[in-house]
Amino acid sequence: MHYLVPVDFSENSLQALDIALALASPRVDRITVIHIIETHYDFASQVALFTQQQLKEGRKRGKELLAKHAHAQVSLRFKLEEGNPAIQISQQATKQKVDLVVMGTQGASGITKSLIGTVAVSVIREAPCPVLVVPATAAKTNLHQFVLGLEFAEHEPPTLDWLAKQVKKWKGKLQVIHVHPYEKQEFKQVLLELGIKQYLSKKYPSIKAEFLKLTDGKPTEALGTYMKSHPGILVMSHAHQGFLEDLFTKSDSIQMAFHTQVPLLILR
Repeated sequence: MHYLVPVDFSENSLQALDIALALASPRVDRITVIHIIETHYDFASQVALFTQQQLKEGRKRGKELLAKHAHAQVSLRFKLEEGNPAIQISQQATKQKVDLVVMGTQGASGITKSLIGTVAVSVIREAPCPVLVVPATAAKTNLHQFVLGLEFAEHEPPTLDWLAKQVKKWKGKLQVIHVHPYEKQEFKQVLLELGIKQYLSKKYPSIKAEFLKLTDGKPTEALGTYMKSHPGILVMSHAHQGFLEDLFTKSDSIQMAFHTQVPLLILR
């Protein structure tokens, strides 16, 4: 498995690297750490303002980072690129056939104006692979607990298959949660829930996936409340447009949006 970890050498981006290292299988997986010198243009001359000093500093810090993790049991390489961070990350993920992008949510500036930052949002929308975004407060996360929000939609089986495979690889546990806004359910809803329980037990017996139902109103609020008392990795599908758009349009930080502080894995 190939991981791509963008770093700006902030504490949060290095935390994302630590999580990638924790998930990667020794002597099997590989991690590419990428540092991007953002290109700025002068409207008059359209000349990039980045300097050789920035490139030199990037190479220096990259070598130091590799030296720090010299004893890691996975293949680790450093790559330096120039350009727009979101575009470069997505392009490199495609070019290098990356399986998972792992990135922080808060850059070196310490400013987060949207849920998970404009760069992370752009990468989630454009990258060809799943993206794991890591908030700055994810230190207490249980990396072996995966909580998947399910809508009972046609697009979900392939993403569920990918996740089940990875949960087994990561030696984790999977909880599948469906949020229903009302306590009282229609007969069709009851049948759906019974069906998903049987589906999970028969198709993924080795990971013993657990199905739970929440009835706390909006999915964002219900999942947020649940994750607050069950720290793990929250998993959603990129096709959950309503859910994701609800998140991306919030001006609150990730802590306020979820009432919790956990990584968010977006599947494609």
